[in-house]
Amino acid sequence: MPSGLRQDTDVWLKSYEDTKQLANEVVQLIQDRNVRYPTGGPDASRITAVARRKLGSLGTAVDNLRDLLEADEGTATTENEKNRRRDLVTALRARREQMLQSLKRDQNASNRSSLLESGKGSSAAVARETDRTADLDNRGILQMQQHVMREQDAELAELEKTVTSTRHIALTIDQELDLHTSLLGELDEDVEVSHSRLRAAQKRLRGVMKNSGNCKSMLLIVMLMVILTIVIVLGFKILRMF
Repeated sequence: MPSGLRQDTDVWLKSYEDTKQLANEVVQLIQDRNVRYPTGGPDASRITAVARRKLGSLGTAVDNLRDLLEADEGTATTENEKNRRRDLVTALRARREQMLQSLKRDQNASNRSSLLESGKGSSAAVARETDRTADLDNRGILQMQQHVMREQDAELAELEKTVTSTRHIALTIDQELDLHTSLLGELDEDVEVSHSRLRAAQKRLRGVMKNSGNCKSMLLIVMLMVILTIVIVLGFKILRMF
């Protein structure tokens, strides 16, 4: 066997054996927790946290195996051997997923309830498990709860600013409406005064027109009297001439 092939094979196989050993350690931790602490408790939570950390490391190790296998392209490793290694990597990844699901199913419900309950006392409603909390230990759930509370406080602060701004806008609109109402009242008074003045002016105009008509009649009578006087005088003169 060529030395290069021997070296590449030894590196990948050693990494695979280390990764498989890590997977076995996680399985042993889960079994020990289930046997020694079937009802949960702080010790069970501690073991669960250790198992989760190791599962994180296992995921990284499986990815490294896949990368090593892909980097092995162009070497003397046979295609059958590469396919066998791919199957081993797939099996490790599936085993890791099974262990994650096992941790989700076996997580102690009573410990979670103390952190997920919405209030204190026997009548408090207990929140249900969600995808966000499934992969978290008790410390992680507590941190997530505190983060959610901070987000809610920030949202409430923004809501308070919005309500305050809306209140100021409403007060400004109310002041504008009061001003417009006052202006309309003054306008109505001005219109009433103008109507009164107009009625008085119309009354005076009718009086002037009436008085103007009487003057015309008097002037016509005076003119007729003057004409009649002239006619009488001329008549006397004509009679004296005869």
